[in-house]
Amino acid sequence: MLRRRGGRLLLAAAAGAAALAAAFAVSPSEEGRGAPSVLHGVARSSRAVYTIGFVVVDYKYSLRGLAHGSADYRDKLSEVHLRSAKKILKLCEVNRGFYVKAGQFVSSIRQVPKEYSSTLSCLQDQATPCNFQDIKIVIEQKLGKDLHSIFLEFDEHPIAAASIAQVHRGRLNNNQEVAVKVQYPGLEQRMKIDIMTMSFLSKSVSWIFPDYRFDKLLTEFERTMSMELDFTQEAKNSERTASCFRRNNVVKVPCVFWVWSLSNL
Repeated sequence: MLRRRGGRLLLAAAAGAAALAAAFAVSPSEEGRGAPSVLHGVARSSRAVYTIGFVVVDYKYSLRGLAHGSADYRDKLSEVHLRSAKKILKLCEVNRGFYVKAGQFVSSIRQVPKEYSSTLSCLQDQATPCNFQDIKIVIEQKLGKDLHSIFLEFDEHPIAAASIAQVHRGRLNNNQEVAVKVQYPGLEQRMKIDIMTMSFLSKSVSWIFPDYRFDKLLTEFERTMSMELDFTQEAKNSERTASCFRRNNVVKVPCVFWVWSLSNL
C-alpha cells in the first residue's frame, strides 16, 4: 500500500513539474488569455503525464516474470495493450485538440498493435464544435472588421467540425455564398505546450523501454500538424487541384477568396 501511494505521489510530482515547464514555455500574452490559459495547459499536461505514467507502470509490472514470447506473455501483453489503449482514448477525449489528432495519427499507423488501432479508431469521427461566440471573436480579430460588415448572412451552426477547425456557411456582401473554415482560438500556442509534453513523455518512455523509440514518430506528427495549421497551404493545394481539373465538368473545386483568407481562416 505504501509503495503504491508513493508511486502515485511520484507520478503526480512528475506530472506537475512537466506541466508547469511546458505551460510557462509559452507566455500568457502569446495565448492572449492569461492565467486561465496557463492553468488549462497545466491541467492538460498533468493528465497526459499521469496517464502515460500509469501505462508504463502497467506494462512494466504486468509482464514481469513472464518468459518473452511465451503464450502467457502474449496473452498478458494483449490485455495490457487493450487496457492502455482505453486509458489513452479517455485522455484524448478529455484533452481534445491535438491529443485527438495524435490518437487519430496513431490509429492510422499499421505498425501499432491492433488493440490500439481498433480502440483509437473511433477518434477519426469525433469532433465537438467550438462555441460560436469564440469563433466570431477569432474572425473579427483576424480580419479587423465586424462580422456583419463582411457577411450578409453567417450561419452560427457549423456545417462541419474537426479537431482543429470548423466550417460555417456564409454569404458575402456581394451575395457570394462561401464556406468559412475557422481555426479554433489559441490552437498554435496549445500545440507548443502539447508537443513539449509529448516530447517529454516520448523521452521518458524510451528511457524506461530502450527498445521503443518514438522520436521519429513525434517529429512526423509535429510536421504534419504544422502543415495542417497553415490554411494558406491548404488553399494553394485547392487551387492546384482546381487547375488540374479545369477541363473536367464533373469535379468542382471551390474558389479561394484570398482577400479574406489567412493562415488560420
